[in-house]
Amino acid sequence: MRRCRAAGLTLVVAVMWASGVLAEEEPYNGQDPTRPVTRFDVRYQYQNAPAATNDNLQIITLRADKGFGLGRGWTLATRIDAPLLSSELASRDNPRAEPHFGAGDLLVQGLLIKAESRSFAWAFGAQAIFPTASEDGMGGGKYRLVPTLGAGWRTPSLGADAWFAGLFRYDFDVSGKDDRRHISELQFAPMLNVPLPQRWFVNLYPSTDIRYNLMAERPGDTGKWFVPFNFMIGRMLNRTTVASVELGIPIVNEYRLYDFKMETRVGFFF
Repeated sequence: MRRCRAAGLTLVVAVMWASGVLAEEEPYNGQDPTRPVTRFDVRYQYQNAPAATNDNLQIITLRADKGFGLGRGWTLATRIDAPLLSSELASRDNPRAEPHFGAGDLLVQGLLIKAESRSFAWAFGAQAIFPTASEDGMGGGKYRLVPTLGAGWRTPSLGADAWFAGLFRYDFDVSGKDDRRHISELQFAPMLNVPLPQRWFVNLYPSTDIRYNLMAERPGDTGKWFVPFNFMIGRMLNRTTVASVELGIPIVNEYRLYDFKMETRVGFFF
């Protein structure tokens, strides 16, 4: 698995360095949830899950986003994620915990966004997650709703495309397989984007990986909180192409989500 992590990291860093063209104006990297762009991403994620589960996950996600202007400052932002997984999780479909490959749970999202000014916008909406996984170890086995609230502020004092955004989600299941664990958790992301020279950028907490479990503790958990150090470093290769590497390392690991996470991404804006 170390080879997979190293290969993914090397690939994206090489692509990021491949374009050395500078621009007079820093292009927008598409990370602000209150400023959607039309895009297509290819993402590779490696997760080293808690040792008690003996699970390594490798996830290739095809993600598409599309925004629709509604007038008077309103935008409807839509998103769909189609994941493909390689999992070593022991389950009824994989009792020997061998590497299995298949489809994960499909995610769709709709957010209504209101731009109040050039420097502030807010958003609300929801995600829906469908139990489309081809094996028990590749999905939650539940139909889930994830109501979402967010707000974003541009902070030009930190750079031409610096911004801060807060994102809050509540993930819960509404139906599904009775033998699968119920889900009820809060998710947070205090995002801070800081532009760097030559189209590089650093983004703190790009994913809602801060979690609080509202259900009973699972075997191996010692509490309710999962708080990682989660950051992304990336580069705009040109005005329509972005490449990045995201890392997550637990700081508070009571509610055990992962021991290490790495996600590499190449995204194309249209």
